[in-house]
Amino acid sequence: MGEPLANAAATLESLSALSADAGISARRITVSTSGVVPGIQQLAASGMAVTLAVSLHAATDELRDRLVPINRTYPLGQVLGAASRYAEESGRRISFEWCLIGGVNDSIEQAEGLRDLARRAQAHINVIPMNRIEGSPWGPPEPDVARRFLGALRGARVTVRDTRGGDADAACGQLRADLEARRILRPDGTLSPPRVPARA
Repeated sequence: MGEPLANAAATLESLSALSADAGISARRITVSTSGVVPGIQQLAASGMAVTLAVSLHAATDELRDRLVPINRTYPLGQVLGAASRYAEESGRRISFEWCLIGGVNDSIEQAEGLRDLARRAQAHINVIPMNRIEGSPWGPPEPDVARRFLGALRGARVTVRDTRGGDADAACGQLRADLEARRILRPDGTLSPPRVPARA
């Protein structure tokens, strides 16, 4: 999947095919970006009124630099400016995606910052609790912390995404983490299953 607006030309061509050839309304298509400002600008200039979802995950540059490294190239102010202009030109409300990570971006201060950014951009907030991944130091916040975070967003348009597949280790991130733990690196840089020792 990757970052669609890192290759904006191909993304725009795909959007055109989906809309014109496949007959899917642009209003039913969402383009998600971590904040590639030139790509957002190209999307705005295309005139295709798709939904733009910005993977925000932090309300300050200091934290976003850690969580979303492209923020060092396109900081929050630039991303929000481009996204707001897209909303004005397309007539579509933008969405802020927020993966809620326990002890990382679940503070009241981050919630209030997110709420203020969403109000200024008239954006919808999509909160996605992080899945538990074996071996990762990160995970979802405790339920009471999550409730306080969501409470601090009061007054904004908010959706909390339901997570599925966690009971079978099949939720987002879990399959990849499990697979990589069982694979080894080939000399050419590709991954393969580990060798099983031959029996004597």
